[in-house]
This record gives sequence, C-alpha cells and structure tokens, in this order.
Amino acid sequence: MPKPKKLVCDRCGEELSDKDDIELALDGTVSWHTFLKDRGDEPRGVFPCKNWIRCRGEMIDWKDRSNHNGHQSN
Repeated sequence: MPKPKKLVCDRCGEELSDKDDIELALDGTVSWHTFLKDRGDEPRGVFPCKNWIRCRGEMIDWKDRSNHNGHQSN
C-alpha cells in the first residue's frame, strides 16, 4: 500500500503533509490502535490528531476523508 501524501484529521481538518511527520504518524499506528482497542474503541485513523484532547479526531489519508463521518474537506 502506498504511503499517503497528506493526512487530515477526520474531525477538525488539521493536516500533516511533511514527509517526516507522516512517517512518524504511520510508525505509531500499531500503538495507537492498541490503545484504542484496550479502551473498547475502534480506530478510525492511523494516529491521533495533535488536537485530540479537544476534537477527538484521528488522522486519515486525505483521499479517504469523504468516507468518514467527521470533517469533510471540499
């Protein structure tokens, strides 16, 4: 699966487009999913948004943003 060129928060729209930031987020995916599953939640994205405390959003591939119930960019 190709790496995304941009990640966007499914709730607040925060964007990650820096290659190193995306790589770091993807490296933390397993830990993030384990954390959520241990809490009884299902992961929606690959990593929490930096605004997670306020928005509870998760970073998704910007190409998939219309498939989620939260933020939808035009």
